[in-house]
Amino acid sequence: MAVLRQLALLLWKNYTLQKRKVLVTVLELFLPLLFSGILIWLRLKIQSENVPNATIYPGQSIQELPLFFTFPPPGDTWELAYIPSHSDTAKTVTETVRRALGINMRVHGFPSEKDFEDYIRYDNRSSSVLAAVVFEHPFNHSKEPLPLAVKYHLRFSYTRRNYLWTQTGSFFLKETEGWHTTSLFPLFPNPGPREPTSPDGGEPGYIREGFLAVQHAVDRAIMQYHADAATRQLFQRLTVTIKRFPYPPFIADPFLVAIQYQLPLLLLLSFTYTALTIARAVVQEKERRLKEYMRMMGLSSWLHWSAWFLVFFLFLLIASSFMTLLFCVKVKPDVAVLSRSDPSLVLAFLLCFAISTISFSFMVSTFFSKGVGIQWQDLLSPVNVDDDFCFGQVLGMLLLDSVLYGLVTWYIEAVFPGQFGVPQPWYFFFMPSYWCGKPRTVTGKEEEDSDPEKALRTEYFEAEPEDLVAGIKIKHLSKVFRVGNKDRAAVRDLNLNVYEGQITVLLGHNGAGKTTTLSMLTGLFPPTSGRAYISGYEISQDMVQIRKSLGLCPQHDILFDSLTVAEHLYFYAQLKGLSRQKCPEEVKQMLHTLSLEDKWNSPSRFLSGGMRRKLSIGIALIAGSKVLMLDEPTSGMDAISRRAIWDLLQQQKRDHTIVLTTHFMDEADLLGDRIAIMAKGELQCCGSPLFLKQKYGAGYHMTLVKEPHCNPEGISQLVHHHVPNATLESSAGAELSFILPRESTHRFEGLFAKLEKKQKELGIASFGASVTTMEEVFLRVGKLVDSSMDIQAIQLPALQYQHERRASDWAVDSNLCGAMDPTDGIGALIEEERTTVMLNTGLTLHCQQFWAMFLKKAAYSWREWKMVAAQVLVPVTCVTLALLAINYSSELFDDPMLRLTLGEYGRTIVPFSIPGTSQLGQQLSEHLKNSLQAEEQEPREVLGDLEEFLIFRASVEGGGFNERCLVAVSFRDVGERTVTALFNNQAYHSPATALAVVDNLLFKLLCGPHASIVVSNFPQPRSALQAAKDQFNEGRKGFDIALNLLFAMAFLASTFSILAVSERAVQAKHVQFVSGVHVATFWLSALLWDLISFLIPSLLLLVVFKAFDVRAFTWDGHMADTLLLLLLYGWAIIPLMYLMNFFFSGAATAYTRLTIFNILSGIATFLMVTIMRIPAVKLEELSKTLDHVFLVLPNHCLGMAVSSFYENYETRRYCTSSEVAAHYCKKYNIQYQENFYAWSAPGVGRFVASMATSGCAYLILLFLIETNLLQRLRGIFCVFRRRQTLTELYTRMPVLPEDQDVADERTRILAPSSDSLLHTPLIIKELSKVYEQRVPLLAVDRISLAVQKGECFGLLGFNGAGKTTTFKMLTGEESLTSGDAFVGGHSISSDVGKVRQRIGYCPQFDALLDHMTGREMLVMYARLRGIPERHIGACVENTLRGLLLEPHANKLVRTYSGGNKRKLSTGIALIGEPAVIFLDEPSTGMDPVARRLLWDTVARARESGKAIIITSHSMEECEALCTRLAIMVQGQFKCLGSPQHLKSKFGSGYSLRAKVQREGQQEALEEFKAFVDLTFPGSVLEDEHQGMVHYHLPGQNLSWAKVFGILEKAKEKYSVDDYSVSQISLEQVFLSFAHLQPSATEEGR
Repeated sequence: MAVLRQLALLLWKNYTLQKRKVLVTVLELFLPLLFSGILIWLRLKIQSENVPNATIYPGQSIQELPLFFTFPPPGDTWELAYIPSHSDTAKTVTETVRRALGINMRVHGFPSEKDFEDYIRYDNRSSSVLAAVVFEHPFNHSKEPLPLAVKYHLRFSYTRRNYLWTQTGSFFLKETEGWHTTSLFPLFPNPGPREPTSPDGGEPGYIREGFLAVQHAVDRAIMQYHADAATRQLFQRLTVTIKRFPYPPFIADPFLVAIQYQLPLLLLLSFTYTALTIARAVVQEKERRLKEYMRMMGLSSWLHWSAWFLVFFLFLLIASSFMTLLFCVKVKPDVAVLSRSDPSLVLAFLLCFAISTISFSFMVSTFFSKGVGIQWQDLLSPVNVDDDFCFGQVLGMLLLDSVLYGLVTWYIEAVFPGQFGVPQPWYFFFMPSYWCGKPRTVTGKEEEDSDPEKALRTEYFEAEPEDLVAGIKIKHLSKVFRVGNKDRAAVRDLNLNVYEGQITVLLGHNGAGKTTTLSMLTGLFPPTSGRAYISGYEISQDMVQIRKSLGLCPQHDILFDSLTVAEHLYFYAQLKGLSRQKCPEEVKQMLHTLSLEDKWNSPSRFLSGGMRRKLSIGIALIAGSKVLMLDEPTSGMDAISRRAIWDLLQQQKRDHTIVLTTHFMDEADLLGDRIAIMAKGELQCCGSPLFLKQKYGAGYHMTLVKEPHCNPEGISQLVHHHVPNATLESSAGAELSFILPRESTHRFEGLFAKLEKKQKELGIASFGASVTTMEEVFLRVGKLVDSSMDIQAIQLPALQYQHERRASDWAVDSNLCGAMDPTDGIGALIEEERTTVMLNTGLTLHCQQFWAMFLKKAAYSWREWKMVAAQVLVPVTCVTLALLAINYSSELFDDPMLRLTLGEYGRTIVPFSIPGTSQLGQQLSEHLKNSLQAEEQEPREVLGDLEEFLIFRASVEGGGFNERCLVAVSFRDVGERTVTALFNNQAYHSPATALAVVDNLLFKLLCGPHASIVVSNFPQPRSALQAAKDQFNEGRKGFDIALNLLFAMAFLASTFSILAVSERAVQAKHVQFVSGVHVATFWLSALLWDLISFLIPSLLLLVVFKAFDVRAFTWDGHMADTLLLLLLYGWAIIPLMYLMNFFFSGAATAYTRLTIFNILSGIATFLMVTIMRIPAVKLEELSKTLDHVFLVLPNHCLGMAVSSFYENYETRRYCTSSEVAAHYCKKYNIQYQENFYAWSAPGVGRFVASMATSGCAYLILLFLIETNLLQRLRGIFCVFRRRQTLTELYTRMPVLPEDQDVADERTRILAPSSDSLLHTPLIIKELSKVYEQRVPLLAVDRISLAVQKGECFGLLGFNGAGKTTTFKMLTGEESLTSGDAFVGGHSISSDVGKVRQRIGYCPQFDALLDHMTGREMLVMYARLRGIPERHIGACVENTLRGLLLEPHANKLVRTYSGGNKRKLSTGIALIGEPAVIFLDEPSTGMDPVARRLLWDTVARARESGKAIIITSHSMEECEALCTRLAIMVQGQFKCLGSPQHLKSKFGSGYSLRAKVQREGQQEALEEFKAFVDLTFPGSVLEDEHQGMVHYHLPGQNLSWAKVFGILEKAKEKYSVDDYSVSQISLEQVFLSFAHLQPSATEEGR
């Protein structure tokens, strides 16, 4: 039951997701309908005519040859050949034949058939051979007589001689050649009579080619040879004529001729999109780790697949039902696409097809085989006599395919589970353990070692709490990854207990093994060794049990974009096994707990970052999960949201076991009951925050914030004077911190008093002191493990430190790095550069940028070699397969020999009508019955009119009649006696068979029952001239090549959009534009590379054409033309793909939809035009119009051009090959162009011109869109409207009193005498942004600001305050609504190009290209900035060193950890000395070490005179870096000034934080609170969390020294663990503005 529940749940999820994707769903349902629609439309267009009466044909005489043969061939006479030439008998018979045929003819004998064939093939005179008579008897000597049972065959010319008949315009039917001796019936029988207008039966020309006349003459000659006199006597009073069966009334319908080749293709195309969507949907779940997450939540893999299968099956069921409906519905009375087929079976077929979405062209032959259409009862009966292929086999094959694909999926899924799964060995299905599960044996005496940490009870591990239950026990866990051929240990021998009711925090650097540990605990991948127990279950065996109580919140939000908040909670609650009845209650409760009630119905993609994290935590908590694992739950949230999460976790921890990782040390300190720190995969220490601080802490920290004119030496002297053993801990940015050892506590008061006194003259902005923080513990642990993480070494002189370490490397470029002052670091470097290194400008810069962009594309191809291989192989394979198939199908084998007897057709009925009045009649009817019964045929005497009987039978029996009744005989004895042989023309060879039956009858009449003649048709081989003509008649070959080429190109062309889409999606493109790339440079370099990569498949296609000797494309210098066609197509399609990339947000979607677009715009249009050209369809005019309309589509042009080119070549080659051919071409008005590039058909001029121009047009359009010209024009028109909107908004908004500092800044900037502003790097004047929505949203509201050189300006605000919008406007990503900004004097609204060369930008989300290494990216951006080539190496090297990225410099960006990605993004912003640098939350996701490094780098850039603007959620970051900052609320600045200024203005006094010991916490806490209230009157309790109190002490008459002294004394008495006294922090100032911001509704707005 549980399985069914899960299945239902998954179906619901997949269905909901599908339902929300309206466009895709509509497309999936619409494409099949579109194609069925095309068919219906054709069905309506193509007129069928009703023939109400039976068609009766006149008799044909076969006594002499057709008129045509009375004219001798030019300059020659006809020849009649006979074989073997040594037999007199053969010669005699042949001479008799010559005389009987009555035209001037000579007889020519050949010794053997081989000699005759050679003569035909290689001798030019052979074209005058009318026929050869070959006797199949070994004449041992020349006088040997002819036996009574004669066997001979006739060899007529392979090709037609008699040109005096009309050609049916059959472009698709290549059945006009040869005698079809391979088959008895046409492969695709048409409804209606075959060749309705020819009384002689038309193809293959038994009468008109003189075959029957010669056959009859030979038969008579044989009779004469055996009974001369009797024969003459018989034939004086009797003639033999031949007549075609009459045909019952019918409807003539050219539709099937048009559709028979297209139906399979249309079916294939209808389901292509669905196939791509299915793949995309499944892959997307895998890519986003949703699938793995659901696995962790306890979902089995096969269920996941079955659910997808069922959902898509349902969709295809709907689509197929519609298609069946459209196919079988009567468009007009009794006219449907498949008018006579059983709809339920058509549906079954479409479904089988859908299940395997793959098919055979053969299908079609089954659709219209019997004129009955297809019915269930005929499921297993063969389609026609020639072949035992039946419809049942088709369905069987389709279902078999499905099973095969299923098996492959299962196998690949197990062996290559992707990035986040556990691979099985390739032979896994042979292992019994895979099927039966394997018992895990207990090794050694692990069990009695109940407490794994005892073994490691070093001084850094605190004793375990005795009274608590361990929810998670980890014993000797380790994990080794194979990277290439090296092993990399991610976790080594980890031992840890996590207790219920506690929050255990796991800390570590990026890459220390935290996430790996969590992944092992959740069963994502198995441990290499060791074991772990969760709630008593072992992870490698009982994962199923564990998952029932496991909640997980991974690092990345794994949410379904289209599901709403409530739906997520429902889905995961039920997945964890909560019953449906209990769900609503639980969900409601959870929404309340998360305070997301108002958002319950909004899809997750509309939530802000903070809310998405909340939802992820809710998913982890829901349905009573007892064990929670939270991986960085608060990353990227602002202070308020983070506090909300803390409260949530504190409430929830009572009966949960919680493991949490984080990079925020205050979070760890506040939440962690126990903290475990990992480094290099090993556990370094574990214990309560206090324990760790005591172990690692060095005493007290004094932190001073420097003003610009600060004098660090003076401060150091002062400190050392009071506390001799104090050490300078760090100096990062504006922070200066000292460690004051514990033993000197009593001296602090004096020191603090002195500092307070001298604060101004020493240049101290603010100060604070605290006992050891968690941050320090973390840094110390890291330093003990790994000296390269030593914060001392990373201090400001990082460069100097490495300078000593690696003096050798530094001699890279003495000019750049020689004169370095170590204290100045990068600053000096950049100053140095500015004096010596001029940045490239003008043409040099453009060339350099072009080169950089070109290399980026090249690197992409190099790294994504699989894609490049596909680009090359898909077209080549497609065309090769096509050519193989075409060559196979069109390889003109010489026709085999065919016996012209009824036995070939199985048992048939032969109706005859012979009046028994005369003696001759009776004899005839007796002989006929006997001879037919001897051949196991069924004679049937008809008493009335024979033809009426045939019409009646044919209309009653339908299709079966043609296979059962092939010949009939009638005899008339009135006046002239005639024997008429009637033949059923639906079969090819019935005329000769009918004649053979009658001649045999007469022979038996003359010579007795043993006499018989067996005649066969064995066409001559082709002569060289005929081969040329056949070549020409293969017109379809060009069509096939074009079709397959288009199919291949559809896939190839879409790949060109992939990089464009992904660059736009991750904003890398924007960062490149900001770095100064011109639009033209960006796109033209891409175009150049893509054209080069397009050239390779094109050349390979030429090689394929050459290999297959496709003459049209390779002879007579046409190689160049073909290449031109392909390259012009590339030139047209690549810009089109670039243009289309704006419609998509993800590379996968773009690829699938563009492929569909290409298939539609190429194959569908090509097919429509080609089908309409078939003369039978009578739509030529429409096809011309459409052809002109479709010229804008490069795909259509390519298809038509290739096809026309081929057709033209073959036509021209044939029509100029000989006079006969030329005459033929003229007669049938077959046109060709001498000049291939002619404008009118079949020249390709118009297609070539169209591709060339559309390429240019698409490029121009692309540039218009990219340079925002269109938007600017629109902007100019809408300016008025926008102003109106703005004024409306301002009138509606309440006018809040403006802060004085903000007002001053505005006045200063708007003051007319702004020459001082010319040299200011950044000026913002009255900048506003309105988002046009139903309710216009004012995101940024008239902000004004000037940022000076050497200033770091901090922009603070909650999520949704408008920070990111401001950044987007300043970098030119969003347009400005009003106001303006100037960078180095250039306006953003009018001169974006100039501005972009002067700014560096690090966006909020890493805009990095996965396929490049860190070094390659920096080099690329250095080039874009115009750093001269010779300096790039050194410059990049310094940036890498300054950010400590060297070890990772040559790794691909996709392997970087989050912190390293941020470092690289910052490096990109800093490289090439831009004047203004924008950093949007640069340090999110970095660990403390990395964060300090980053601060260092930014501070150095600032000192070198850059203007820096930074947004951040971390207040200490702002305190360390910013010289001025503003707090933004609802798009306005609420305050502005230096951090110190803001603190003194908005928060005076001191901030006191104290933590009281655990034991007897409540009482001690109360006492301590009472003490504070008493000692510091007016103090305010701001915050209280688990024994941690936070007081605000008013500033009047309180000195810092005094506060510290009082607390130091009270410490023992009130058992205070640790405390810190500092001046009010920025965080508090920030939070005091919190009430002004409404709840964050939209991220980044």
